[in-house]
Amino acid sequence: MSSGHPSVFVEIVAKKKGCMLCDLAVAILEEIAEEFEDGVLAWEIVDMGDREGLKRHEALTRLCGAKPAVPSIVINEKIAFDHIPDMEALTKAVKKASER
Repeated sequence: MSSGHPSVFVEIVAKKKGCMLCDLAVAILEEIAEEFEDGVLAWEIVDMGDREGLKRHEALTRLCGAKPAVPSIVINEKIAFDHIPDMEALTKAVKKASER
């Protein structure tokens, strides 16, 4: 990650172990990251299978004003999808967030 904050921070709320949808979301993000300048897009998996992930999920629930589903996608601390979207939908959402 470059210095400064990315303009788009995507969090994949899921269980890391055996989550094909999470792997898919990460693959989509890696693919679309190439369309953005360095440092614009960053992401993390909020792993519901560990304590850190659960703490972050609690924080996101406060920040978003609603509990993010498992799996779901949170972009810049707003619930963007309550499921794992397809590549086109996720790309559009990330682009939209990067324009703000």
